[in-house]
This record gives sequence, C-alpha cells and structure tokens, in this order.
Amino acid sequence: MSCDKCQSIKKVIKVPRDLKEAILLAKLKIEDGTLKYLGAGAYGDPFKRIASGQGWSDFVNNYFSCSSCYQVFNLHAETYHGSGGKLEAVEEIQGELSNDVYPT
Repeated sequence: MSCDKCQSIKKVIKVPRDLKEAILLAKLKIEDGTLKYLGAGAYGDPFKRIASGQGWSDFVNNYFSCSSCYQVFNLHAETYHGSGGKLEAVEEIQGELSNDVYPT
C-alpha cells in the first residue's frame, strides 16, 4: 500500500512523450529521496542510461521502491510496437533484477 509520499507516483504511457515524462518523474523522485532505484527487470535498459537521455531500447522495465513505505514501482513500456506502458505501484518484482545502479 502506497504512503502519502509515493501515492501520486503514476503515469500512463501511450506516446513517447509520456515515456519521457515518466522517466523524468522517476528521476526527480530518486533525486528528492522519495524513490530508491532497485534495478532493471527483464530486457530493460539500466535506468542510468535512459534517465541521462541516451534513449531506450524496445523494452523499458525498471523497478523502484518508496524510501518510506517500501512500495515497489515498475516503469515499463514496450516501445517497438508502441503498445505503451505505465509507471505504477506493483505487488512484486517480476523475475530477476540486474545489478546496475543509479546514483543518488
């Protein structure tokens, strides 16, 4: 269950601009200490790469957690076919995470 600090962290991704906004939102929430980066999921690029504006591959799949309540968030999008995605709270991490890091 999300807390007051993280309950507003969500974004529906339908077009590339939405994905850019979701990446920026996650980046800002990491920088202000609300979120902690956990790693990239299956087929996902390291968040450091996409947050620095180096673009993204066919799949975006990154996980974060709230620094207060530990709610897990997933930024995911399928960009190749343009089917979109979301930045959303999730019940659990799907699969294994890479060991990449994002500086805080």
